[in-house]
Amino acid sequence: MIRKAVEEDLMEILEIEKELYDSPWSYESFLHELNNDVTKFFIYEEDIIKGYLIYWEIYNDSKMLNELEVVNIAVKKDCQSKGIGRRLLNYMIENSLKPFVCFLDVRIDNLPAIHLYKSLGFEVIGKRKNFYGLNKDAYTMRLNCEVEYDKV
Repeated sequence: MIRKAVEEDLMEILEIEKELYDSPWSYESFLHELNNDVTKFFIYEEDIIKGYLIYWEIYNDSKMLNELEVVNIAVKKDCQSKGIGRRLLNYMIENSLKPFVCFLDVRIDNLPAIHLYKSLGFEVIGKRKNFYGLNKDAYTMRLNCEVEYDKV
């Protein structure tokens, strides 16, 4: 089940973050996003939290376009490759005001994530040197969604 994250979820989310990343976000960083007006923060849960998605949603009046930016997505190691990341991203796509453009950054060596994003329609639009630290480059990817989106 996908639902909005609440403060009581943060310790469990922090454990996932520490399991996956060399430089995990702090409790305070998650709390800040939870209380940020432009942030959407969702978890995927089946008795325990198995993944989460944090993105910013900003309406651009001048372009009449909703702009999304995925700032953090993670799935517990033992739950990866089971469609949880796809479900979270589909939830974002289905529930965002159309039309929109969505951006995200991904390590260039994270091939499973890149494959997932491409399967959802994201395209590589650039490369950021040392984005995740020394010799840890990132691709910037974009999804344009002008009409209602069909689930894959």
